[in-house]
Amino acid sequence: MNDAQAERMVRLLEEIRDGQRLQLERQAQALQRQDELLAQQRERLAGLSQSSGQAGQILEKSAKVVASARLLVFIVLPLVVILVGFLVWMLLARVVR
Repeated sequence: MNDAQAERMVRLLEEIRDGQRLQLERQAQALQRQDELLAQQRERLAGLSQSSGQAGQILEKSAKVVASARLLVFIVLPLVVILVGFLVWMLLARVVR
């Protein structure tokens, strides 16, 4: 092996080293970007869990309202039917006289 070949081999090895260094830098940048995206995703998930908690509270309140409305219907509806029946009876009693 002569000096020219040795010099060429050194240059090739230096190019390989530089290429590997560049590749490592790019991998480091990619990892940093992944860390940033992961942090954003965690923030987004935290916001969603907070929203789902609020949605759960709203569902509980609406369930209470529906339960109250059902109770009201079971109490008021029979009274209304009785009142309408009484009014019909009163009107028929007047017409018959």
